[in-house]
Amino acid sequence: MVTVRCRQCCPLAWILVFVFCCVLVQKHLHRVVTVEPRASVFHNDAPSNKVALDFKCTPTNSTIPSYLPKSHQEFLRYKHCRAFPTLLSPSPCEDDLYLLFVIKSTATQVERRAALRETWAKAGYIQDRRIKVVFLVGRSLGHGGYNMQPLLEWENRHHNDILQWDFADSFFNLTLKEVGFLSWFSQSCKSTHFVFKGDDDVFVNTENLIDFLRQHKPENHLFTGDIMFAAWPIRNRAIKYFVPEDMYPNKMPYPPYAGGGGYLMSRQTVLGLGAVAQTIELFPIDDVYVGMCLKKMGIRPIQHRGFLTFGFRNVFKHFDPCVYRDIMLVHKLNPGEMWAMWALIQDASLRCGKSRARL
Repeated sequence: MVTVRCRQCCPLAWILVFVFCCVLVQKHLHRVVTVEPRASVFHNDAPSNKVALDFKCTPTNSTIPSYLPKSHQEFLRYKHCRAFPTLLSPSPCEDDLYLLFVIKSTATQVERRAALRETWAKAGYIQDRRIKVVFLVGRSLGHGGYNMQPLLEWENRHHNDILQWDFADSFFNLTLKEVGFLSWFSQSCKSTHFVFKGDDDVFVNTENLIDFLRQHKPENHLFTGDIMFAAWPIRNRAIKYFVPEDMYPNKMPYPPYAGGGGYLMSRQTVLGLGAVAQTIELFPIDDVYVGMCLKKMGIRPIQHRGFLTFGFRNVFKHFDPCVYRDIMLVHKLNPGEMWAMWALIQDASLRCGKSRARL
């Protein structure tokens, strides 16, 4: 086998290798997520497209400003609602679980979940540490209005990793996933040492995560990632993260919070968040909401340079497997890229130059 010396390779060569691998794994991934479930999964009668926030929840009598976008009005009308039925749930965590990957997903992101299960979030042992994954989802319809619920049920039967609630899967409801997970963790997973929480389109170097966590104890507080300090609310209505003054006054910036691509927490911090979250009013941006909880707990998040939640500045680094060996997380990769890069960094023949600094 030819030994590849990564730092001396031409960037174009890595791009060609990477693209070729992506094509191969995308074909494999398509088979993985389409041939096993029955075809009838996609043809059941679609459920009514109700706003799940209406479920056993009475809207507030408070006056809602009519000039706000409808999504914001809806959030303010129902933000007191936070307890929803659980539709699907994995088995309780094992007592010796070291690292739990908690991934925000939606019913339609079947290929992303399949890729994660076979790459960096694959259940099993790494460095003699047990790991597993749980996907957080709400209710949603697939393309063409197809009912995705039977497919999610099939996934949970076969993989035991879906945690689903009976509310609409929307951007503003990500905070509901946050409080739902915290409640589930305190009941079904509280012996787990550490938690990684992130999106289903991030690439994680699991080995580096575990190397880092060896320096910490689960009974101590830990919250680290790509931390946003002194971030102010966005007042531009055209931007996804728009927050009007009615929701957050323009007197001070948000408390420090981690970019949602992914962050690490200890068991002690997760349990603390679960308790404090019950006392803090819901906020439409889930990452900021976690920051609010951390502030009340008196915990200051720790910045870690290995969490690249905004991707690479140099486009060629996106295709360089040696770069991925030096990081904790990078955002974002599609399923084909995920499989291809995982295969490349696992290749024993890959030789990389010495990392410039320890993570």
